[in-house]
Amino acid sequence: MNDRKIDNCQGCCQLEFNILPTNRPPVIDAGFWVQATASGEVCGYDNGTGSISLSAEGLIPQGVYTAWFLTDRGLKPAAPTDAVYTSDGLDPNRLVVNSDGVLNYYIAPLDFNPIRGIPLPGSKVKAVIQGVVIGYHSNRITNGIIPGEFNINFFEQLTAEICFSRTAAVVTATTED
Repeated sequence: MNDRKIDNCQGCCQLEFNILPTNRPPVIDAGFWVQATASGEVCGYDNGTGSISLSAEGLIPQGVYTAWFLTDRGLKPAAPTDAVYTSDGLDPNRLVVNSDGVLNYYIAPLDFNPIRGIPLPGSKVKAVIQGVVIGYHSNRITNGIIPGEFNINFFEQLTAEICFSRTAAVVTATTED
């Protein structure tokens, strides 16, 4: 009898975003806020890396947005773990929105497999990714590795659940010779 672990921690998850209609800055019209739509994909590869890609429209024209992984340990930037964050509006998880409110395309190569989770510094524990959040920064600052103050200068506009979990993705199989 052979015991072997089959590693299914690879593949892609299509993201289906939902709008958060009441979570908006007071100066933004509710009718405009709910027009936002987004799509995307999170992928994990068998070499231990991954990627996230996003596109959106109906966003605040030339607004400052960022992408985040919603994890069991809070929000984590949707970017490589070794990226440099300067909190100046140009952080690696920033989404560039044009004057028509369109995010043409955002893709981040990840130095980890998102299906397995995000490695936490100084620990063997990983943050399990549960979803993706696209958030608006009313102060036009990206705030580095933290989103900012919720409902003060950071507003979650769109959210999507991940279609897989790290715990469900690893299957142990027993085979007989």
